[in-house]
Amino acid sequence: MWSVFTDIMARFTTYIVLFSILIAGCEINQKDVLPEDGFVKIYNHPEEILSFYPESVMELQGGGYLHISAVKDETSDIEYPYTYLVRTSATGEVEWTRTYDWLAPSSRLIQQNNQIGFVAMNQQFHAFAIMIDPGTGDISEQHSLDMTMPLYTFTDTQGNLVVLGYDFVTRSSWISKYNSSFTLQRTTMLSINTDLEYLIQRHLNKTGQDFPFYIGEYSNASGAGYYVNCFYNYTLRTVFMDISSLNATGDIYSFQIEEGISSTIQKTGSLFGLTSYYEGNNYILPEVEIDVTTSQNIKDLPGDPLYELTFKACVITGELSNDATDNTLFISQTNTNSIVIYQYEMESDSLVRTLYRNFDERVEVADFIQTGDNGIAILAGIHILGKYQRPLLVKIPGDQFLPEEE
Repeated sequence: MWSVFTDIMARFTTYIVLFSILIAGCEINQKDVLPEDGFVKIYNHPEEILSFYPESVMELQGGGYLHISAVKDETSDIEYPYTYLVRTSATGEVEWTRTYDWLAPSSRLIQQNNQIGFVAMNQQFHAFAIMIDPGTGDISEQHSLDMTMPLYTFTDTQGNLVVLGYDFVTRSSWISKYNSSFTLQRTTMLSINTDLEYLIQRHLNKTGQDFPFYIGEYSNASGAGYYVNCFYNYTLRTVFMDISSLNATGDIYSFQIEEGISSTIQKTGSLFGLTSYYEGNNYILPEVEIDVTTSQNIKDLPGDPLYELTFKACVITGELSNDATDNTLFISQTNTNSIVIYQYEMESDSLVRTLYRNFDERVEVADFIQTGDNGIAILAGIHILGKYQRPLLVKIPGDQFLPEEE
């Protein structure tokens, strides 16, 4: 019912809404497109020369959301995007916005000691953790991470911060782990054996390919560890690393950087869910056995094609739990301007349902979270009138993911 209703609403209202948003000229406007417990919000800005690249969303204690974007100013002398935060109410209405001079914010928002923060770099490419007061957006702390070119940020179940960066001196992927006080605990360099600095720069300044860098956590009979999608030994690899030593124990490799794994989630034990791309086409492996102690070729893990997804599509993967069941969600965008959600049972490879949210303009997913009502919030980018890149927040209520009554 949700997808049918919103499809009809989008076809009649979306184009008019987007056009009126641009004409309005205020700092940020939003427009409701869904009823009751769900909403769609488009966050516009009057400056046409700005392009917004959404990165991460977080639900706040007491209600509301905070989302972060990298903003590219085409007239700026600085080639890297600056940081932009938006705080909203529980219904997506803007409460405040803030801009920061920190460059190229690296994905996930972090929460430490009742503060919220992000990792970004200065003009010398040095990485910092920037903590803010979530009530006002004021910067309360900043911590040097003693690494360069941050690419992804992850907070593990113990509250440790794990950051992926790039070292242009040794031509290595750089993985560092910090405690909740941002004290360095361990660092590891994974040699790439070739110079990919230009590709990394274009990834960070939003002029080249957006590579699927990410970090996650696993625990099974082989031990506890992280999986890190990064450049290593000439290729884009998913590297499994011991949680204490950060030593690489195994990996899944591809052919150089032309193919790779786009998302990973541990389901249980040695069973993982994966998505990948090859020659631009996308594939899904909702459940596959992975030995985290060996090196494996991605070609030995054949997946089911997802032809409806865009070229080398971004896929965000995560768990959704409710009182009835545990599920794995794979969320991406289609060639027909839709956000698509594939819902699988966590304990099997059974597809429960596929949900679509259709738009008249191109959309690109960036992040999703489970919300307090067991629904989800999806952060994406939308190209208003085909050219103005703006943040988009989609809230989907939890009842859309419950088992159907027989």
